[in-house]
Amino acid sequence: MEQKYPLFSKKNIPGYTVVMGLWLVISILIALAILFVGNAAIGWKTALAWSLVSVMAGMGIMFGASAVNLRTLRPGFERLASGERDSRIARVWCPVLTMATRAAVEFHEKRLDESTKM
Repeated sequence: MEQKYPLFSKKNIPGYTVVMGLWLVISILIALAILFVGNAAIGWKTALAWSLVSVMAGMGIMFGASAVNLRTLRPGFERLASGERDSRIARVWCPVLTMATRAAVEFHEKRLDESTKM
């Protein structure tokens, strides 16, 4: 039976809080840049609203792309978990998921090496 892994979880609320805090800080910095560096002829509220929406759109793109990439990676991770030596994990564009994949493969290889030594 296929196990479901939810994209959202109560356990991750502290992580979500950090991400939303970063969203706010980055949005404020961009709004300030729009006003002071760009010499924009718009008000603070407009600059802040624009940056909040723009940064959230970027975050949404990254979240959606990561979810798609994880679905691409899943079959390879399942083969890895079942003990296959060559899991044929698909390549993805996301550097974070690439590093996580490399760590999983290295862990798997170490476990296989340990089991063959016994």
